[in-house]
Amino acid sequence: EIRDGVALISMSNPPVNALAIPVLEGIEAQVKAAQADSGVRAIVITGSRGKFSGGFDITQLKARTEGEPVRNMSDFNGVLNSIVEAGPKPTVAAIENLALGGGLEVAMACNARVATPEAQLGLPELQLGVIPGFGGTQRLPRLVGLPKALEMMLKSKPVKAEEALRLGLVDAIVPPDQLIAAATQLAKDIADGRIPRKTASLDRAKLPADEATAKSTFAGARRQAKRVKHLMPHPWLCLDAVETGVAKGFVAGLATEQDAFAKAASSLACKGLVHLFFASRSTAAVPGVTDAGLKPRVTKCVAVVGGGLMGSGIATACALSGVRVLLKEINQKFLDAGMARVRANLASNVKKGRMTQQKADAIYSLCTPCLTYDKFKEADMVIEAVIENLDLKQKIFADLERSCRSDCILSTNTSTIDITKVASKMRNPERILGAHFFSPAHVMQLFEIIRTDATPPQVLVDALGLSKQIKKTPVVVGNCTGFAVNRVFFPYTMSACLLVDLGLDPYAVDNAIRAFGMPMGPFRLGDLVGHDVGVHVGQNFIDDFPSRVYESTLIPGLMKSGRMGEKSGKGFYVYDAKRAAAPDPEGIAALLNASRAAASGRFKRSTSGELLAMTADDIAEMIFFPVVNEACRCLAEGVVVRASDLDVASILGMGFPPFRGGVVHWADQVGAGRIAARLREWCTAYGGIYQPCPYLEDCAVQGRSLAEGPLRGPDRSKL
Repeated sequence: EIRDGVALISMSNPPVNALAIPVLEGIEAQVKAAQADSGVRAIVITGSRGKFSGGFDITQLKARTEGEPVRNMSDFNGVLNSIVEAGPKPTVAAIENLALGGGLEVAMACNARVATPEAQLGLPELQLGVIPGFGGTQRLPRLVGLPKALEMMLKSKPVKAEEALRLGLVDAIVPPDQLIAAATQLAKDIADGRIPRKTASLDRAKLPADEATAKSTFAGARRQAKRVKHLMPHPWLCLDAVETGVAKGFVAGLATEQDAFAKAASSLACKGLVHLFFASRSTAAVPGVTDAGLKPRVTKCVAVVGGGLMGSGIATACALSGVRVLLKEINQKFLDAGMARVRANLASNVKKGRMTQQKADAIYSLCTPCLTYDKFKEADMVIEAVIENLDLKQKIFADLERSCRSDCILSTNTSTIDITKVASKMRNPERILGAHFFSPAHVMQLFEIIRTDATPPQVLVDALGLSKQIKKTPVVVGNCTGFAVNRVFFPYTMSACLLVDLGLDPYAVDNAIRAFGMPMGPFRLGDLVGHDVGVHVGQNFIDDFPSRVYESTLIPGLMKSGRMGEKSGKGFYVYDAKRAAAPDPEGIAALLNASRAAASGRFKRSTSGELLAMTADDIAEMIFFPVVNEACRCLAEGVVVRASDLDVASILGMGFPPFRGGVVHWADQVGAGRIAARLREWCTAYGGIYQPCPYLEDCAVQGRSLAEGPLRGPDRSKL
């Protein structure tokens, strides 16, 4: 479209105008045509349907990580350099709503940028294990300065329009209804010489003036990237590209960017992060339920029974998303404490600059304290979040059935108790489902929705709808001990305790698990959660899966000595007033000796020499392979809809390293054959916790991935 001598080129690829290959080809063709048209004196590039562009088409990156042939689009840089940025006619980007990744790279190649007030601009490619590939590593530092550019890229941190204007990333901010007119006028002003034409690739004004400053900036950034370079190479590769451009110029930097992008895209980290991106977007799809034409009912009011840490966190999560909350407790003291926790959660956001005090007060006003069920007729959903006591829960749900509307969803936040047992004294037990949040509930993104055989599809659709309302990632789980995350990870600490009983240092175990990529090791995690909680949850698995657990006296001994973890000031570690952890080998030495003595004679062969030879990778495998084994049992039992749901749950619920793609995805990179072989070896030496399950054995024998699952038939493994 040509308006008064200005060509308007609009990208269209719903929902976010992703830069798929046809879109890139279209940009090239349309800009070339406009540059060659004698009736055109300037060009405006924009996006359709209220968005500029969300970036490069990630399905292309997914295909690349899966080994499929894809077209190399690096030549699109030539289009941006020669005909968008340096063509005979100036270009202006009209940015509405978002310009991310490749979208921002297209905009930065333009000679000017106009944005709407709500626009977000950023280069979040590192979240997918790659780096900007259309000149972003070169133009962004030249437009906003080196320190800010590194922050935006390495932290995948976008900026809003107002900050972008201050930085020089955009030239003007206008209301959406004036965007095209303003961009068109700016384009004409540049074409007519009233405003200077800028070329980002040639501008060095915002780059460090001296080599020493640049080297110091890069040295600081590389110190952060070096710690994870062997696991996640892309931050280091990104720095390579930026540094080359600063030191040797735009052309050399662009060449390094292309080489670095190719290396990053072929890394295991990229493969894992791209897998996670798509897996997390599929968890809400439940065959036979979400494809049956049912629409979720909007949840306007949630009642939370129990105002402890979990209940107050759930109340906060709902209120933060504009859902009205009824918070019930058994007495005024507990109720006041629960409401105070909600207020404290909001105050933390104010302190961190995430919201104003006025907004926090408005959110808090959505929470109504209750001592009775009188207001529960207003609730669309009830979430019970009291202590793990079956009798108490059964009584509560009998009361709720009498107090709530017949269309109100009744749910329990239990992490351990069979849902059908909780519902056993209800008149209509099919009304109940599990709504398992992870603590702190207003921070953690995972939301396990536990269905029973009797759960109506509409109830499940409504629960999935709530997860979207409160911005959680749902995983639909079958009713079993521990559900998904706790079930899969119950061997995690048990295997760590077994290693310590064999003679390994617990701090060496924690260090190995942190080196693997976990935020903390199993013993530090136990301190954080509280060892009494861990033992209580673990007892369910000892009761239900006695043949495949390892019972150590280590943690019970710790508890008897008063070392409950952070809350008592000491556990495996000791804690100062700011809760900073420090190893305490002398403090736990006697407990280690006692536990090892109790375990002596339980193992079939001496392992002292093997222990001395164990690397950090060996330790990680001995702890995570039984976790993989339990994940295989869950897949065999149909506990989750798909294998990738366990990947998402393991990352969001347990902190499994995102760059490894999740527990099943990582296991498939290792290979079922290797995992099964190692587990068989350990099972012979150390017992049933390592006994490989038939699902894993069959995949190993048949050469199938764990995500695919074994073929059904008579060729079952006899190993």
